[in-house]
Amino acid sequence: MILQFLFIQLTQGIITQTAGAFNEFVWNAPGFLCQNGFTKTGNINFQDSFANIPKIIIVPNVMDITPVFTNQLIVQIDIVSVTLTGFSIKITCPNNKVGTFQMRWFAIDDSRIEVINELNLNPIASKQYPIQNPNIKKAIVSILNFGYNGPFDVGLSVSELTSTHVTVNVNSANSNLIFLGYQVILGTEEVISYIDKVSSTSVYTSQIYPLQSNSYFVISFNNLGHTNADTLKLGVSISQTSTTINYQTQIWGPGTYAPNTLQSFFLKFNINQAYMAMECFTIRINKIFYRNSDQRPAFQLDIQEINQVFNTIGSETVIVDESITLLNIHVYYKCPSNNKKVHSQMNKCNSCTGNNKIYNLNHYCHGSINSINIYAKYNAQSNNKELIITRTTNGITIIQTLRNKSTTQQEILLVEFLDI
Repeated sequence: MILQFLFIQLTQGIITQTAGAFNEFVWNAPGFLCQNGFTKTGNINFQDSFANIPKIIIVPNVMDITPVFTNQLIVQIDIVSVTLTGFSIKITCPNNKVGTFQMRWFAIDDSRIEVINELNLNPIASKQYPIQNPNIKKAIVSILNFGYNGPFDVGLSVSELTSTHVTVNVNSANSNLIFLGYQVILGTEEVISYIDKVSSTSVYTSQIYPLQSNSYFVISFNNLGHTNADTLKLGVSISQTSTTINYQTQIWGPGTYAPNTLQSFFLKFNINQAYMAMECFTIRINKIFYRNSDQRPAFQLDIQEINQVFNTIGSETVIVDESITLLNIHVYYKCPSNNKKVHSQMNKCNSCTGNNKIYNLNHYCHGSINSINIYAKYNAQSNNKELIITRTTNGITIIQTLRNKSTTQQEILLVEFLDI
């Protein structure tokens, strides 16, 4: 009972998501006068600790920036550090005054979400980024910070999204933009739910949307412009009931409404669907004597559906397309002597334990047999399968990487070449 109590005490503080508003970079905050080289770092503390370093999403929701007549206007935002218990964010204003730059933030620990930070793009041009999760299906580009010395208009979009990379396209820009900062927010199909995309040149109130359970409501800037003739002012506020949510854009006092495009979406943080390892449902063993075995490789792995053959020592990651839900795997081993055996294990049942979880087999070389063939068939989910295939002089392994709430790896095939 004492050990159980201690375990509960140690684990009850772990969180997987949290969110809030950051209000330290505002006009009435003590000591905030963001101009002429001013810099300030703010610290955000989570209410509890994460088990892993979370992904941080930051979206501006109030901007009040003085006009540019002779100088550059730069608002530089940097994520200085992220830990299990909080993160630090810094603002720098080298020239003209930034009166207010208020933000909302979200922290989530989930392998089905990725965030790419591009906080100082210069020159401003389309750019490609690698992604880790091959099952990423949706992506949003969110403008975070910028620098300009005259009227500007900039729009960003995702022009390509594959299982390995995402490409951000700059739809419009001009020479008055000095640099651009943004985040690319990526998620699997079930994580991101697009709501609406609205372009405006004056204040408006959005439609009323039904709330989505276990989700954050996020509003990002895809496009932003300014005439430079007056103070850039723009605010976004959210109204919520027990069942609905909507937002309003705002402007106050003297100044100019910044033309913009807002993308609203739900970011789900509690997902029941899980990616599971491939399961072997049938095995056939063929032990044979090949007269020309000396012309064959020492071993060979053949995966029929992806048309790939491996017969050299090495390791690589292979993505099996989501359209493939049945895999035929063939392993060939040439017996170098009668004192060898082939030990094989295949993942059989994800929900089982003990001996029911895997196939566990042994096959022996002897005088009338110089080759062993293993034919295994696997069922697979209809998603992209991330397989790490490793070959050594002593065997072959296939490990599947599973990116759910956390990233895990599961061995789906092991073939060992052992001495008797």
